Amino acid sequence: MRVDSPRKMARGMPLLVAALVWVAGCSEEMWITQVPEFYTPALKAIAVAPFRNQTKWPGAGESLSDKVAGGLMANGAYQVFNRADLKTVMDENDLRLALGDGSGAGTGQLKKLTQVQAVLVGTVTTYAATTNRQQRRDPIYAVNRQGRTYISGYRTYVLTRNEANVSVTARLIRVADGTTIYATPKPALSRVWAQGSPPSKDPHACADEAATSVAARIVSTFAPVRRKVKMNPRKALRTATELYDNEWTYEDDFKVTDEKMFVVLALPAACDRNRFRLAIIRKDERKTLASKDLTWTKKYKGFGYEFNPKEIAAAGGGPGEYEVKFYSGPEPIMRRKFRIR
Repeated sequence: MRVDSPRKMARGMPLLVAALVWVAGCSEEMWITQVPEFYTPALKAIAVAPFRNQTKWPGAGESLSDKVAGGLMANGAYQVFNRADLKTVMDENDLRLALGDGSGAGTGQLKKLTQVQAVLVGTVTTYAATTNRQQRRDPIYAVNRQGRTYISGYRTYVLTRNEANVSVTARLIRVADGTTIYATPKPALSRVWAQGSPPSKDPHACADEAATSVAARIVSTFAPVRRKVKMNPRKALRTATELYDNEWTYEDDFKVTDEKMFVVLALPAACDRNRFRLAIIRKDERKTLASKDLTWTKKYKGFGYEFNPKEIAAAGGGPGEYEVKFYSGPEPIMRRKFRIR
């Protein structure tokens, strides 16, 4: 974390106050496409094998694999082959034996489906639902003629809590050589509960909701998905004069003779491989004076994009107040004002 000298901090206070006003009102959330680190558009077709079931819940493996396959189909990133498609190459028992252990030993059989480039195998490690009932006795209050509250009786009832826990691990295996493309670093898990007299969900409904949630997490692990990310606009979009000793010298005030300034972005790692746009305008005007299209890389902690204040001022009518706008789509997500003197 960079700490400026007291003199520089004092000199920069008016600009800091102005900067806080400039970014006020900007959205702190934006939609991005979260892209798995292994993902490449060249990977077009995958198969989802029946998941191995290590639990006592009948059909948990088939249920989870069907939910994952359905989620991947709806996602649209891949052509997806589900259990029914795989039966054209081998029966379901053989599929469980060959692929259910996650070893990839049976992927060679899938070469008969020439379009399949990878197979997703998984293991259901937890699939359980419980019901707990407790008898409760709550007081019933009333008010007497003197305005005092007293207990007029008791209400006896049974409080029921239904709870389900589901967890799954998964691996994506390359059909060509049986190597692992990517594996979940830890189980995807979900807990769903409902409590009441009676509760809004029975144990099976809780289990199904937990399984659906886990399947969605597996889909987001192995396919690009749309999601919202939060940012602090005061730190995500700033202007600077230089990078010295790997630290940015932030500044909102530039001279009309300066030929170099930087717009510094610090975006969440989830923005990796997303495309954005920077545009500079004169304050309260619409004409774009300078712009850059960029693709964010998660290795960046704070990356500076170079602009020329001298050229911006020449195109914008000379010294004055200017604004950097950050786009993730047709509308700006963040704005940062600066001055050219």
